[in-house]
Order: sequence, then structure tokens, then C-alpha cells
Amino acid sequence: MVLNNSLVNVAVFFGGDSVEHEVSIISAVQAMTHIDKEKYNIIPVYLSKDGKMYTSAAMFDIKNFKNIAELIASSKEVIIYNDGTSVVLKSQKKNDFSGKKPLKLDVALPIVHGTNCEDGSLQGYLETIKLPYAGCNVLASSVGMDKAIFKSVLRTAGIPVLDCIRFSSRDYAEYTNNILTKVENSVGFPLIVKPVNLGSSVGITKVSEESKLDEAITLALSFADKVLV
Repeated sequence: MVLNNSLVNVAVFFGGDSVEHEVSIISAVQAMTHIDKEKYNIIPVYLSKDGKMYTSAAMFDIKNFKNIAELIASSKEVIIYNDGTSVVLKSQKKNDFSGKKPLKLDVALPIVHGTNCEDGSLQGYLETIKLPYAGCNVLASSVGMDKAIFKSVLRTAGIPVLDCIRFSSRDYAEYTNNILTKVENSVGFPLIVKPVNLGSSVGITKVSEESKLDEAITLALSFADKVLV
């Protein structure tokens, strides 16, 4: 990537260890395509599912994500840290003698979806290294991601929200029949079963009859430890 030294360096973070990993890639490529290149240098920072960071000019083209392993192999693994004066991105390889100085980052644009990134995890990392970022802070991200907690916050503020039942995978394993009965009596059909802290429509089922309820709950629990009905 050839960068213009007079422009703002924007690190676009995407990917992450989330079931919405692929959705994040699509969102990020769309954003990077439309950001004004006359004002900003765009630096893709792809977060792999195993927690590593990579960058490459090839990441501007969605077609290159058809083979993630191949893309990673042709990309540069990087680390991002605060050197005491600024936040910089540099090659992870100790034997990288390219002679290039670490790249100074001015701001981060997190384009992430789901747990382990959109829920405040990535925001906390960015605050730790003191890299300014767009979007919600750690607390807002965390509260907003957990639908049950967010409902409680809204209800406390006097904003009307639908009643719900929340339970964990352990609760459901131990008290299956009690929970099914409570859901049927307290919520009634039709109802929505969803993982408590995911986005998009992952793991969500509309249930219209009792016979389909257990199947919907089992599906939701395959994506998250807690479920909201």
C-alpha cells in the first residue's frame, strides 16, 4: 500500500472470533471502498479467528476473502502498540529487515459484529493502547450487546419494553421442563428465541407452537451461553 503522508491514517478493524466473522468482512470491504481516499489513508486490519492481526492491499477486494488461508499467507502479520508517543503498526516478524518505520495510526474504525469484538472487547483494547476510535465506548458496547441487560436499563429509565425470560445453558440443562412451562405460561405463542448477545439474525427462531420450542432453544444455545425468549 502506498500511503500519502499528509492524510489521516485510519485503521479499519474487522473479522474477529465471532460467528458473524464473515458479515464483518463484507461490511468492512464496503466501508473501505467508500471512504474518501482524498482525506484518509485506509489501513485494513483483519482480525483472524485465532486472535492474530494481518494487513494487505488485497483486503480491499472481497473476492480475495474466498480463500482466507491463502489471503493470510500472502498478507503481513502485524502488531499494534503504543510506543510512548503514538500508536503504531509494525510487522510481527522479528527478522523483518525491510527498513520501514512502524506506521503511525491516527484513529481506528471498528467494523466488527458479534461477541469478542463488538461487545466492548475490541474497544477496551483500543482504549488500553490509547488509539481513538469511532463508535460506542466499552460500557455502551457491552450493555448494548446483551439484550437482557439492555432491556433492564431501558425499563429502569421508564422506557416500555416487552417482557422476556432469560436463562443460561446450565439452567436449561437442569430445569428444562420448568423453563419450557414458564415460557409457555409467561410469554405464550408466537414468540422469539434468540441468543442474548449476538447480532444480525444468527440463532434466532420464531416459534409458533410448543413442539418447536425446545429445538429453537437448543439452536440458540449452540451460539451463546444465554438465551432470551
